[in-house]
Parts: sequence; C-alpha cells; structure tokens
Amino acid sequence: MRKCLLYFFLLCAALMFAQPDNNVSPQLFKINALAPGVSYEVGIAKNTTLNFDAVFGFAARGGSGRDTEFGLFPGINGEIRYFTNMERRKTKGKNIGGNSGNYLALSNQLQSGNPIIGSLANGSSYYYNIAALYGIQRTREKGFYWGVSFGPGVFNNEFDTEFGLLVNLRLGWVIRKRR
Repeated sequence: MRKCLLYFFLLCAALMFAQPDNNVSPQLFKINALAPGVSYEVGIAKNTTLNFDAVFGFAARGGSGRDTEFGLFPGINGEIRYFTNMERRKTKGKNIGGNSGNYLALSNQLQSGNPIIGSLANGSSYYYNIAALYGIQRTREKGFYWGVSFGPGVFNNEFDTEFGLLVNLRLGWVIRKRR
C-alpha cells in the first residue's frame, strides 16, 4: 500500500508542472471551516484537478452514566477530480471561476486514530479510505466557497475493512485570486 501511495504522489507531482489550456483554475488555496484545515487544488488538464487537504476531524462520545470524551484527529486527503459540466456552464454564461462545477473524483483519505487534543481513544492507530465520489463545488465572487461530495468507499483500519458511503461537506474561503 505504501508503494501505491508513493507512485500516486509521484504521478501527481509530475502532473502539477503541466500548463495546458484548461477550464479549471491553475491553482486555488482554500481555508476550510467545517473541518478545520487547508486545501490546495491545482489544474492538471482541461477539466481535471488534483486536490490536497490537510484537516482536523472532531469526534465526541458520551452518554448518561459516563464521562464525555472528545478528540481532534489530524488527517490528509488527496483527490483527482474531473469536472463534467464546465463547457455547458460556460455556454450558459454561468460562473466557472474557482472551479465552480460538478465533478467525479477518486478520493484517498488517511486519518490518525490518536487525537492530538482530547482523550477519546480509538481502537486503531489509523483510518484509511478510498472512494469514488460525485461532487458539487461552487465559489462566489468574494471567495466564499462550498462543496459536497458523496459516493461508495472502502474503509480500512489496522483490524478490519468495510464498505460504506463517504460524504464530505466543505465550507470556507479561497485565499488566492480565482480565475
């Protein structure tokens, strides 16, 4: 699995230097508010981007008769996104700046099972998932953006593997100038 991740990141690094004529923004730096963190999205082809996230996930557990525990868990995410409706949005006069469009993506996520803040103990030292996603991303004039993506995935930790539905919600601001 480590070799696959290494090859994936080497391929991504090689593609980052391509300068094609594209519908997507050459690069976007975003601050995420829902899952606190940062994102970097880079255009690699006419309708294709690579998106990298570094986030902190929050979890809490409690109930009657026991203490409430919480944790802040660091994680990383890498996605390759293909935007499916950029030409149609352009012909209708809609905004495509800031990669405002619908996309298909392959997502890889890795999250620590050990909190950096809090006392919530998980059974595994890491959580990894891979998913095929359908997503919607919109960026407004002032840089405010939102996005939602969902799709089937494989969830893995050091003890077992499960299939399920992955849902990502994003809300934040684009820091750099958009296209």
